[in-house]
Amino acid sequence: MKAFGKGIIPVIGLLVSGVAQAGSEPVGDPLSLLSQLSHAAHDQSYSGTYVVQRGSEMESSRIVHAHIHGEELTRVEVLDGRPREIIRDGKETRCYYPVQHKIRIEKGYTRHLFPALIEVPYEQYLRFYDISRVGMNRVAGRECQRILLRARDRQRFDHEFCADVDTDLILKAVTYDQHHDPLETLLFTEVSEDDHASPELLKSTYPDSAQWKKVFFPPPVADHLPYQWRIPALPSGFSQILQMSIQTSAVPGAPFEHLVFSDGLSSFSIFIRPLQGEDFHPFQARLQSSALSYYSGTVGQHRIVVVGEVPQEVVTAIGQSMTITEEAH
Repeated sequence: MKAFGKGIIPVIGLLVSGVAQAGSEPVGDPLSLLSQLSHAAHDQSYSGTYVVQRGSEMESSRIVHAHIHGEELTRVEVLDGRPREIIRDGKETRCYYPVQHKIRIEKGYTRHLFPALIEVPYEQYLRFYDISRVGMNRVAGRECQRILLRARDRQRFDHEFCADVDTDLILKAVTYDQHHDPLETLLFTEVSEDDHASPELLKSTYPDSAQWKKVFFPPPVADHLPYQWRIPALPSGFSQILQMSIQTSAVPGAPFEHLVFSDGLSSFSIFIRPLQGEDFHPFQARLQSSALSYYSGTVGQHRIVVVGEVPQEVVTAIGQSMTITEEAH
């Protein structure tokens, strides 16, 4: 992600302004509200430009979203740094990397794409977050209602959404740390409804990519792993949504296991690999975002790395609690 110089500081100040708490107002029917936010992002047609801010880093993207012939289609073009493009339909997500001439094809795993941040089942949010209205704001020239999801425990962060008063579309999303300082902000800088989006706008801009290398994600997990793991300190409400084996030329030797856990809003990853006599740092060199907490340690003959969008003490407790049992052959 591209880091910006001092000239961006005034813009960053604008992005994080308005986070002070206003008088909160309970939501009468939180399930209905969550449903409205979700359907607004999935069922409406819209296009716009949004930015993602993490600390001093910022990245902008252009999104086009529409329903055509009953199918939900999304195209996201990353505007900063190396060119990237995401095309999503009802079957799969394709990520285009033109510099590497590579396409990553995702099936059976759905990443959240702003502004579609709320997914079913909505009840899961009510178990771990108190939902309230905390005043009004103005984003991309539109009036929006601020909605706070305050964590009921110290195992996850607070989240705030600002939803368009006319369309219920999330225009801004903020993740706060324990001190209510913003860790990550996503917001539209301009957005418009587009009920007659052209199908051409939702196609890849790389039509000559048939010969590009195709990488399928997630890669398969080994049929039989030589070890089993336990996570006694797994935070309540977080469930495993992904498991895969990864082998890379950058990290020679045995493949490492990658587990992903989520509570619907926040997520964290666990990487596990046999040491085999070499030091193992699969993620530390790539950890660039101050919005992520990080823990690295060893359990027996394995290196454990935990990284994610949860408090630092949580990833530390997860890593330190893990036990791995070698299976007899």
